[in-house]
Amino acid sequence: MKISIWGDYACPYCYIGETNLQKAIEELGVQDKIEYDLNAFQIDLDAPKSTKQTNAVLLAYEKAIPLVKANAAYDHAKAMGKSVGLIINEATAYNTNTVDAHRMVQWAKATYHDFKLIENLADDLFYVYFTENKELADHKVLLDVAKKNKIDTAEVKKILDSKCLKFN
Repeated sequence: MKISIWGDYACPYCYIGETNLQKAIEELGVQDKIEYDLNAFQIDLDAPKSTKQTNAVLLAYEKAIPLVKANAAYDHAKAMGKSVGLIINEATAYNTNTVDAHRMVQWAKATYHDFKLIENLADDLFYVYFTENKELADHKVLLDVAKKNKIDTAEVKKILDSKCLKFN
């Protein structure tokens, strides 16, 4: 069975949904019958490459609300994540552009044809963003994720330094 997922690594509900899907597949014992097809869906096309402002600070500014109220706006996703064993620190994350993270994963998908590798890459990108609050536009962060997954970092660097958006 092929399962196609569209998501962004800066979306807590994508992270929670993917985690729930993985658990269901494991509980059913059908890992060897599933083809995992992860597709890019960039939520914030205008997100900067770098920022000094956390999501909560930006929300407080944009909505003209107190920071404590902005922080509380992220409590629902945090609680949902905790219920499935995830640490989601979205309020303290930095909303940076995810296009390079998507390009890296789509290149790996086209190059390696290994759905477990793609699942692991996605999990690691979610983790570095939501748990470690690293910027997903930072090429060093992306290269570290690639290295952790035993992907040729020299090739990933070439992709990240290019403007290529399609990998077939």
